[in-house]
Amino acid sequence: MAGTGGNPVGRLRRPPTGYDLTLRQADQARADFAAIEDGQEFIIALVSKVPTRKELAWAAAGSFASGAAIATLVNLVFAH
Repeated sequence: MAGTGGNPVGRLRRPPTGYDLTLRQADQARADFAAIEDGQEFIIALVSKVPTRKELAWAAAGSFASGAAIATLVNLVFAH
């Protein structure tokens, strides 16, 4: 082994610790992080969408109508 400049015993390896990951675990972690990032981007896209005037008008009209209907039903139930 003269001239190789290497260790005649082979590569020295450190003993495994609890923090060492196998290639399969590292690949699974990468896939999990990618899935989380995709889900996060989808949620951000939904939240960042600003409602239009038409959507706000329908929400206000629906709230008003449902509030009036509930108040009328309560009044009818307790008036008799």
